[in-house]
Formats: sequence, C-alpha cells, structure tokens
Amino acid sequence: PVPQPALDKSLIDLFAYYSTKGTKNDPKVIVLDEIQNLNHRLESPLGKILTEGRKFGISLILATQTLSSFSKDERDRLFQASHKLIFKPADTEIKSFAQLLADVTNESQESWIQRLSVLKRGECYSLGYAYNPSLRRLEVNKTFKIKIKALEERFD
Repeated sequence: PVPQPALDKSLIDLFAYYSTKGTKNDPKVIVLDEIQNLNHRLESPLGKILTEGRKFGISLILATQTLSSFSKDERDRLFQASHKLIFKPADTEIKSFAQLLADVTNESQESWIQRLSVLKRGECYSLGYAYNPSLRRLEVNKTFKIKIKALEERFD
C-alpha cells in the first residue's frame, strides 16, 4: 500500500495536471481501494477530484468496505458518483448502506436492509444510469441486482 501522504501528493499532482490539460471528452480513470483511509475533506485532493474532477476528465473507481468512518458531507460527496455497485456490507454497515440507498431510491431502509443482508458472493446492486430499451434512453438512479461471474467462469 502507498502511504497516505504520498498518495495525497500524487492526487494533488494528478488534479493539478488534469485541471490544466484534461478534458471531459477524453477521461482518465483512477482506481483507489480502501478509500476510508484517505482524507475526504472538501479541500483535500480527493475532495477536489470528487467535486470538480469530471469537468477535467478525471473518472474515479473507488472501493470501500465501510461507511462508518465518513462524515455526512463525505458520504454525500461519495454518493455524487454517477454509478455505484453495492456488494454485501458487513453486518455493522448494512444500516448505513441501506439508508443511503433509501435516500436515493425513495424505498424504505427496511427493504434495503433485507435485500442487502441476503446478497451472496459476486452479487451486488447496481445504482446509476441504466438503458431503458423501450424508451431508448438512459434513466437515472435505476437499481437492479446483478451477479458477477467469477473470473475463471468467464473463460469457459
């Protein structure tokens, strides 16, 4: 793992570079895992990328197994992502994830607690843009359950 100060410096450099040279028409993807260990304050490099990065062509794929260490503002920034995949959270985190999903989908927290608690390995809920073939357009904040095949099954 990269130490946080070095990662913060790298994110500062990436944001500075792409804020002058980047374009939303040629996005670059940054993948960050275990993001609960990063600084998420608005003025932090990650906070700036989350709030302003898209206009400079910075796309993020972020992964975390916990939301409990995030403040409400930090969770709100994370949930600005246009697409989210929610795998089965830890038992101690289900209520937090369910509440966030309930807020976005206008479905009850209890309903989401039930759905999240029975997810199996490789299953997740997709939340974001989804193509509606009958309307022939993308719709916002659509949720559906998907199963991701194990890597070895993809090559049979």
